[in-house]
Amino acid sequence: MISGKLDVWAHTMDRKSFLPVAVPVAAATFATMLGIGMLVPALPHLTADAGGAFAAGALVSSFGVARLLTNLPAGIMADRMGIAPTAIVGLMILAAGAAAGGVDLGLPMLVLSLFLQGVGSAIFSTTAMTALVLAAGPERRGAAMAWFQGALLLAMGIGPVLGGFLVDRFGATSPFVVEAVLAFLALGAAVVLPQGGAATRPGARPSGRSYLTASLVAGAAMGFAAFFARVGAGWNVVPAVATGDLALTSSHLGWIVGVATLANFLTQPIAARLIDGWGAERTTVAAAAIALAGLALMTVVETVPVLWAGTVLLMTATGAMIPAAGAVALKGAPREATGRVMGLFRTATDLAMTLGPIAIPAATAGLGLPIVDGFAVAAAVLAVCVLAGAAVRARAVALAEAAAG
Repeated sequence: MISGKLDVWAHTMDRKSFLPVAVPVAAATFATMLGIGMLVPALPHLTADAGGAFAAGALVSSFGVARLLTNLPAGIMADRMGIAPTAIVGLMILAAGAAAGGVDLGLPMLVLSLFLQGVGSAIFSTTAMTALVLAAGPERRGAAMAWFQGALLLAMGIGPVLGGFLVDRFGATSPFVVEAVLAFLALGAAVVLPQGGAATRPGARPSGRSYLTASLVAGAAMGFAAFFARVGAGWNVVPAVATGDLALTSSHLGWIVGVATLANFLTQPIAARLIDGWGAERTTVAAAAIALAGLALMTVVETVPVLWAGTVLLMTATGAMIPAAGAVALKGAPREATGRVMGLFRTATDLAMTLGPIAIPAATAGLGLPIVDGFAVAAAVLAVCVLAGAAVRARAVALAEAAAG
């Protein structure tokens, strides 16, 4: 219960019951992701004397590995231990990791700091998504996922800018200190979260259904596709082409990525309406087609205007695919396993975030292709994964209809 009156486990959503959960959870998500985003400009300064790019890679890897290992356990905790207690655990670990990074004790402490932050952010993010999905109900999962995605996008757009200001004024460890404070402030969201999980709510009975459904496989494949293309091409190939082949300045590149991220943020309400009104699968496939168009355009025509247009299409379309794929993954899942489904979905997307930036340049280098053809590699992976996910989902629907008939 929320404030003793609102039932977060209601099967239908209205603004009165959803917003008291969505607003503080989105605010806490914004605060935590803002803190993580602030670290981006600090890492080169902190690793300059400890191995440079290799050391920075070790830090990013420790964060990513921690998230991969923690997403599913976080979902299990949310289902069994409860939403609020799990969120508090995640935020406390995140704050501890940030505080450790604020003490300049060399690379080993930084690696530990980023690992703890990966664990804490995975626990809190999985729990936040679970809380939003349960509060929204099955008919409004697109809106729930869009609230989380919107908060994340806004934070990651502002975080690096604020982090750069802090580094210039107060030193490279200052973003860690501010991040720790933000994590503690985010604890305020726990006030509106229920103590129990979906599996422990009053009167809850196990449905007996497995949460390892065809829809989860389909949604995970589609989510993997979106993140692989978004991170691998958008965060790797776009900067390489912009500053290399097109000889653009870092400032110009920043404007391209910033405008694309802003467009993505502004279109989240549209994506939510499409997911809940038109259908999650249709929205995913349509958005994938738009992303493929952007990737194809940037592969064939290597000019500045096309890079602008293609990046906006890619980031906006994959930004719509992510909540849509999450809604697909949840179809048919028992409510008492919502956290576990979200944990597995996030594991797939985090795996794509880890592999994309490595696999695309490795593929182009191995095939002797120019880096611009990395857009084609991303397009191929995107198409294969989305088609595979759609096929799995279509077969499951056909089998269900045959059994019912």
